[in-house]
This record gives sequence, C-alpha cells and structure tokens, in this order.
Amino acid sequence: MEYILLAIVGFAFLFYSLSIRQLARTEITGPMFFVLVGLALSYFWPQEITPLENNMSQLLPLIELTLSIFLFTDAAKSKLTVLKHSFQYPSLLLFVALPLTLLFGVVGAIFLFSELSLLQAALVAIILTPTDAALSKGLLADTHVPEKIREGINTESGLNDGLCVPLFLVMLLLAQNPENSLTTIDTLFIFLRELGIASVVAVLAITVFIPTLKVAVAKHYFAKNSSPFLLIGFVMMTFSITQYLHGSGFIAVFVSGLLFDYFAPTKMKSTLIKDSEHIAEFVALLIWCLFGFVCGYLVLQEISWQIFVYALLSVTLFRMLPVMLSLQFSQLKIKERLTFAWFGPRGLASIVFTLMILETDIAAKYQIATIAMTTILLSVFLHGMSTKPIANSYTER
Repeated sequence: MEYILLAIVGFAFLFYSLSIRQLARTEITGPMFFVLVGLALSYFWPQEITPLENNMSQLLPLIELTLSIFLFTDAAKSKLTVLKHSFQYPSLLLFVALPLTLLFGVVGAIFLFSELSLLQAALVAIILTPTDAALSKGLLADTHVPEKIREGINTESGLNDGLCVPLFLVMLLLAQNPENSLTTIDTLFIFLRELGIASVVAVLAITVFIPTLKVAVAKHYFAKNSSPFLLIGFVMMTFSITQYLHGSGFIAVFVSGLLFDYFAPTKMKSTLIKDSEHIAEFVALLIWCLFGFVCGYLVLQEISWQIFVYALLSVTLFRMLPVMLSLQFSQLKIKERLTFAWFGPRGLASIVFTLMILETDIAAKYQIATIAMTTILLSVFLHGMSTKPIANSYTER
C-alpha cells in the first residue's frame, strides 16, 4: 500500500509540473493543489493501517529542516541595506501589528475556548501569528503591484518568523510546566542559553562559510550544477549543530541568513538562494500534501463551530485590524493598506509549530493542533484564491 501511496503522490507532482500554467490561470496555487491531494488520500487511505502519530514524529526533523531553509533564505532576502532607507512599513508591521495580532489571538482563544489556560491560548495565538509569503507568490511576482507593497509583505514574512520563534519556545517551555516547576528565572535562563548558543553558532558558521565561499569562487572549485547544495548543506549543518548543543536551530539559521545577506558577495547571493529554494519548495509541497492528509483525520472529524469561528477571525480581523491600525498614519492609500492587511497567510512556520506541540505532553495539545490546522487550511484557500484577483486589480488600474 505504501508504494501505491508514493505512486499517487508522484503522479500528483507530475501532473502539477505539466499543468502549472493552467492551474495558475484557475487560481489554484501549489499549496492548494497538494492540500487537496492530501485530503483525498486521507479519505481513501484506511486509517487503521496508518500509525499517524509515529509517522509525524519521524517526519518532524525533515519538516523542521525545510522550515530552516526557508528561514535562512527569507532572512537572506530581507535586504537589510535597503531597509535602512525604507524601513517604515516592515517596522510598523513587525513591531506594532504583530504584537496586536498576538494579543487579539490570545483574547479570542480565551473567549471561544474557556477550557484552555492562558498559556495554551497564547500558544494558539503565537502558532498562527507568523505569515508565509510563499502562499502569495502571484502577488509578489506581479510588477504591477507597487514595489513598496511587495517588498513590505516579503520582508515582514521573512522577519516575523524569526521574531515569533523565541516567543513560541518560551511559551512552549512554560506550557509544559503548568505547575511552575520552572521558575521565571529558569525559563529566562533556558531561553537566553538557546538564544546565545544559536547566535554564537551562527556567527562562527558565517565567519567560516563566506571566506570559504569566496575562495571556492575565485579558484573555480565548485560547479554550477552543485550550487543548489551549498546553502542547503550549510543550513543543515548550522541547524543540526545548534540543536545538538541545546540551542535553537531556527534562531541560528535565521541569524545566519541575516549575516549572509549583509556580508555575502552580491553577484552570487541571489543565484545561490534561488537554487536552494527550488529544492526546498519541492519538500515544502510534500509537506503540504502531508498536511492535507493529517487534516483529513484531525480537522474534518473534530471541527466545531467555535474552531471555525476562531479560524475565520484569525485569518481576517485578528490580522487586518492590527495592520490597518499600525498603517493608519502612513502615506499609503486605503487600497494599499487593505492589501497589506489581507495578505498574512499562515504557512510552513505554523505547521512546524503545530507538530512541535503534538510532540509534547501538553494536556490540550490535540485541541490546539486542531484549531491551528483549521486556520491554516482556511488560510491556504482564502489567500490562495484571492491572490490573483487582487494582483489583477492593480494591473487594471
């Protein structure tokens, strides 16, 4: 049966690759397509022969590594030198809208799910706060959309993952110790230790990697056909070493990406990042297929009206109101502010956070996972189907 499953997934990739232009015209994005494939497989695949939890545990390292690659490439594309001159919109989104989104998410979870504790409600909110610009590729690639919007959305998506990871790790530590076996000082020490180890590994790794890269380029040591493996190998090494040393691998690769953006040679930087993203995107689409498969068991069977209402609020008001408030006094037109507010799709970071929750012994972990997955599922289709019409509205203008 496993080989039949793999054959179906392989056929899905073949069909998607052959008809990607036609799918784009019908406003079906890659994540939408593979989520639908996963949902279909969960319907026809007998649940009793699928040890779902064990499989998720085995696949978590691969999913974490995929997120690490995107964290690195997003940070490496953040264009810190450009942000020195046009930092207004990303700064407002990151330091004003993001905390308000988190606050709205916590309040909404407490109101709709009275059985959740404050920390559990905070975990729900922080899981669903990061955004994924990969789900809005049609908008980001359309040159008719103002560059300040495209750059702002892309930069926010790249940087908010890095800001949310440490918050998530702290809340996860506290939620796993509801009887306060960890004091505030203990929690702060663990967090600072993880942050410190991650920062040291990132700095040392980049300090060695960039000079080595320059020497390899100057002496023609590597070929173009191996260039996609350079950054992926670097991210794998950095993430794994940091995790082994009990630091946060996610923070390490994010800091590495920021340093790589600032210090790497400009000519080769974009090519290396683009090549690495092609490989990472293949794995990401596999993860979306797996996500749809899991949703067929967890979400569709356990969904309630409270969960659906929270998911709908999370992808709309909880995101849109903070962004509209934060951009209120900017020089953006109302349509541009609404575009910023709407495009906050939930993606790979939220999936990884959810799977990390399932790996713990938190009492309400299945309810938290169901709420998060319902929101991600809704976001995939709402944001995916609205990307092209909104991009076209700028084209028509």
